Parts: sequence; structure tokens; C-alpha cells
Amino acid sequence: MANSHQRDAKKCSAPGATLRALTGMSYQHFPLILPGVHPLVAPLIMFRLKRRGFSNCRVEVSGGGLVVYADR
Repeated sequence: MANSHQRDAKKCSAPGATLRALTGMSYQHFPLILPGVHPLVAPLIMFRLKRRGFSNCRVEVSGGGLVVYADR
């Protein structure tokens, strides 16, 4: 069973999408949908949002990536 779960997790995340989410993320419009981004990046996204002055930050893991919510 663990093998099928690992394969599903690999399908959901793409290294290129994860790198783009960390380096080139625009904080203009929320909710921000990040398809193919690995769930382990969520704490880093939250940290960056807080450092830029956003509040009420939340990141949800969806079937194909992450959905980011924040308020100014």
C-alpha cells in the first residue's frame, strides 16, 4: 500500500513547479493556486507571507498542489 501512496505523491508534485513557487511567487491575488507544488513547501510559503506583512495566512493541500490564502 505504501508504494501506491508514494507514486500518488510523486504525481502531485513537480520539482519545477515547487522551485517556481519559492522563487517567483507573486503575492498580488488570493486565493493563489499553485498546481504541482510539493506540500512540504507550505511552511516556507507561510513564512514568506508573514515576513511581507500578510495576516490570516493559510495553505491548504489540494489534490494537485497547494492553495494559498492571505489577507493584507
